[in-house]
Parts: sequence; C-alpha cells; structure tokens
Amino acid sequence: MTLLGGQAFNWDFEPNENCFWGFTQDKVIQLKIPVGAYGHMPLQWQTYPNNDDFDFLKSYLRLDTNYKNILNKIQKDKHIKAAIKSYPYIRLLKQDFDQTLLSFLISSNNNIKSIRRIIRSLCLKFGKQINVNGDKFYLFPKTEILADAKLESLLECKLGFRAKFLKGAANYILDTELNKKIYDMNENNARTSLIEISGVGDKIADCILVFSLGFDNVTPLDIWGKRFLTRFYKLNPKMKYKDMRTWIDNYFEGYAGWAGQFLYEYIRNL
Repeated sequence: MTLLGGQAFNWDFEPNENCFWGFTQDKVIQLKIPVGAYGHMPLQWQTYPNNDDFDFLKSYLRLDTNYKNILNKIQKDKHIKAAIKSYPYIRLLKQDFDQTLLSFLISSNNNIKSIRRIIRSLCLKFGKQINVNGDKFYLFPKTEILADAKLESLLECKLGFRAKFLKGAANYILDTELNKKIYDMNENNARTSLIEISGVGDKIADCILVFSLGFDNVTPLDIWGKRFLTRFYKLNPKMKYKDMRTWIDNYFEGYAGWAGQFLYEYIRNL
C-alpha cells in the first residue's frame, strides 16, 4: 500500500520474483520480499545503474523516522486505531520533487490506474532506457526533456488536457529553479509557490508537500480524505478545504500526513 496506494505511481509488483521495481529520473530500484517476510522482516534491495545507493533508499523510505513514536502519537480515537490495526506498516515516502510535481499534475480528474498507465507511456517515449540483468526499464523523463517536448507528442501519451500543464510545469521548474529553492521554504511559502503553477490546486500542492517535501502535518484531502473527515470526525461537508486542512493538522498535532494515509486506505477499503 505504501508503494501502490497513491503516494507514488512509479512502482510495479512482479509476483514471479516477489519483488517491487521502481524508477526515478536517474535510477531503477528493486525491493525484494524474502519468502515468509512481513512487516518487520528485512527487505533485500538494489539500485541501478549505480549499485548500493543506500543513502537514496534511506531518504526515500524515510528509514530515519521514529515510526513507533509517530504511531503512538496519532492513535487518538477508535477510527485511526482501527485503520492502523487493519493496515499496519504503511509509511510515507519522500520522493524527488520534480517527479512528484509532474506526476501529480497527471492525477487531476484521474484515477490511479490511468495515472500509472500515462506515466509509463511517458517513460517509454521520453525516458532513458536502463538494462538490468537483461531486462529493459525506462526512467521517468528528465524535466528538460518534457519541457522541450512537442505538445502533440505529449498528447500521444493520453494526457489530454493535462499535457499543457505538464509541459508548462516543466518549463516553470527550469525557469524559476523552484526545485532548488523550495527546500528552504516554510509550508505556506512552498504551497503559495506551488499554486502559482498552472494546474496545481490545493490538493495537488498538499500531495507534493507531504510526499516529496516531508511536511508531516499535511495530508491531501481528495474525495476519500474529505469522506473520512465527514464520516468519522463529523466535519461539515460544506467546510472549506483550508479549514478542513487546519482541523486535521491540529487534531493529529503535526502528523496528519501519517494519519491520513492509514485513514485513506481504511475508508477506501471499507
């Protein structure tokens, strides 16, 4: 659920190998589950083409986070307790900024299956090929490649109206160097900078803030997020997005991002 549940769209599970394969703009990652492993058991891993990049993996999977401490802090009511019990071990990822922004632009009025399919079309058409033990993998396209791409070529990847947003955002990143500046911004300034990009609204901005920039107090309020707030916590469905965001941030005392992932999976699978 951490890899395939909507935080990221760059992972595939290979049942014959019992492993996950992921890709970024510059590497392929393999996470293999040993037979019989679950939860606390070790994962076998490797990165390609540069092997043994544990610093990347540690940052990406946020292995330096005090996970038990976060779980203890967010278990404030029967709903979140049931969510954690039903779907244990969910984690937050910390992904590359460019890839996260460009991927979530594709999520606008879209579903996970379609987003994944579009991204793989983009990788095949614009991404670099990496060979791993005789198998071909394609990386997420470099930002400058998407910025220079013809709109007609992007539309061939079934982006629809999102093609102009993707190309525009890629150019915006290059022109403003936002991918270098945003790590020094506080939450409000980062959100304001993101919303200046055409196609980025409150929800997409919040996805980037929590799944790339590490703002643990933020959780994106899509239809499922709003649903668990109104059903479990009795918030008024007509409440403004900003007010809902403030409420869940205050309630979970800075860990709404973590609580939101458990509650998202819980209500989505009820």
